[in-house]
Amino acid sequence: MSRSHSLRLRLLGVMFALFALGLGASFVSYRLEVHNIIDGLQASTLQNQARELLEGLRFDAPGMVHVDLPRDWQRAYADPSRGFTFTVFGPDHRPLAWSANLAAPLPFIPVDARGPLGPVEFIGVGSGKQPIVAARAPGGRSVVVARRNVSSGTLVDSLFEEDSEHVSVLIVFAVLALGLMWLISDWSLQPIERASREAARVGPQQPDLRIPAGGLPREIQPLVEAVNGALDRLSRAYAIERRLTADAAHELRTPLAVLNLRLQRARLTGSTDWPAVERELSQMGRLVEQLIDLARKEALSYERREETLPVVNLSRLTREAAAQVLPLMEAQGRRLEVNVPDAVQIHGRADDLRDMVRNLLDNALVHGRGTVSARIIPASAESEALRIEVRDEGAGVPAGQEESVFERFHRINAQTPGSGLGLAIVRQVARSHGGDARFMPGEGRIVVQLPAPAEAPPGRARARLKSVPGVPING
Repeated sequence: MSRSHSLRLRLLGVMFALFALGLGASFVSYRLEVHNIIDGLQASTLQNQARELLEGLRFDAPGMVHVDLPRDWQRAYADPSRGFTFTVFGPDHRPLAWSANLAAPLPFIPVDARGPLGPVEFIGVGSGKQPIVAARAPGGRSVVVARRNVSSGTLVDSLFEEDSEHVSVLIVFAVLALGLMWLISDWSLQPIERASREAARVGPQQPDLRIPAGGLPREIQPLVEAVNGALDRLSRAYAIERRLTADAAHELRTPLAVLNLRLQRARLTGSTDWPAVERELSQMGRLVEQLIDLARKEALSYERREETLPVVNLSRLTREAAAQVLPLMEAQGRRLEVNVPDAVQIHGRADDLRDMVRNLLDNALVHGRGTVSARIIPASAESEALRIEVRDEGAGVPAGQEESVFERFHRINAQTPGSGLGLAIVRQVARSHGGDARFMPGEGRIVVQLPAPAEAPPGRARARLKSVPGVPING
């Protein structure tokens, strides 16, 4: 199992890494720049040292000098390893004071009359060579500052030490940047947290709630749309399950009650009407099978679109359904006619389409009269949809009930056999394949329209097949 990670910490890590990378690049760039202007850096360092020293000098009386320096410079002049030294000279060029880390005063160097600071000069030889700068002080006095000659890297470090206040500002800025990163990450993740709260509310009591995609980052919206799509499918499946449970409970209540009465009567009388019990059990079994079949067809209709279904031969499926119904037709002395082209192709589920035609023929057998005919009319220039028509010689449904007969458990005559689910299955299969079913008013004819695939070959010459009692259907 893979470990989870925090998106907030990842965002903070990435932003901090970018910040640190930029900061490191600034330091590297600064050091490279310093190495390129090392001579100017030496002069700048010594001149800053001289200015700091001049600001800290206090002359109390002739020949008396007091040096008041910041704490960092006091430590620098007290530490021999740092190499910072100074000497204060009087008007007579005699040393008045010098730093504690000097065993002897620095040599006097006259100051150029053109400015308060002289140029950088070098004294000594070999490892003792060091840069030195003279500065003019009040009252004809002067100051000489020096530092042991060091490498460019050491001078860079020295400059950072001397400008330590800039480092403290940088630390404050880094802390503020981290706080700003945290606020930005929190603000960026608020829509995701809000979507999570909305998703937590989805449940059996509120199955229609969905995660709002508004305000979410574009990168997250495809995930939200996929989750909402999954919730839609689950909601439909849940609705189908609830409807199946409610329908089964409603329709099985009466036959179960009748069966219970028959069993109680058999217990009291000692005589059981087994044919009636078997008939009622068969009806309940048929009802349960149809309910499950209808629920399965509804669930399959949401799984994929009709154009993604395989191409099947609707003509062959129609003939197979007719062959299943033929023995029942013959038992009632009825005639069945099938008029279909040789091969009509359509996108669909073969089992469902076969069941649809079978239910159409069953409906005509149970509720119609006379000869039953089934035909397929391929798509043409006048109509882009192909049609399946099943007709009998009866009067059809009463006016105004052409739609209600497709509802579950609807029966025009309660005395006729059946559960009232056959035509509901017909319409469900038709709609799940992108079509529909309807009863033609004033006649016993049902028309199912289905979309024909664009690549379907044109129908060949129609073969008119008739059956009479005792003669099977061929072709």
